Amino acid sequence: MRFKLQTDYALRAIMFMSAKNGGNSTTDEIAAYFQISSAHLGRVIRRLQTLGLVKAVRGRKGGVRMARDPQLLTVAEVISILESNPTPLLRECNASTEQDGCRLEAVLRRGHGLFLNYMGQVNFGDLTKDGIPPASVYVHRRQEVEGDEVALPDPVMPRLQPAAY
Repeated sequence: MRFKLQTDYALRAIMFMSAKNGGNSTTDEIAAYFQISSAHLGRVIRRLQTLGLVKAVRGRKGGVRMARDPQLLTVAEVISILESNPTPLLRECNASTEQDGCRLEAVLRRGHGLFLNYMGQVNFGDLTKDGIPPASVYVHRRQEVEGDEVALPDPVMPRLQPAAY
């Protein structure tokens, strides 16, 4: 399954904010940690704000933080909110004429259902109870090799621990 870039950024931002235990984060701080576009992340954060998942705090020590309890927000909920059609793009099978051809579609639909069911059991509080993994887990540099992209991992960064507030 492939997600939109917006969904990828949203999941990362929510994980980062969840690890802060109610503390404020800035868009630039999150973007720098994951080495992603601050401008694009800003648009994603505004969308999360509109959806009621994130709350903006003004002022000198302002930023963004979770509007909902991370323990009550599941990964599946965020995916289903942000993905316009979170089902695999499969053609409909005509069972009367393509009995053998429908097996693959049935397997893929079942796998997709199991994936969403599992993601529905994973909440952001549990994901971030021990902090979040180093940014290098998420970040890859791209190198052109004869027209093909090859992902190279970045150096390991220290683990971000939850804030003690």
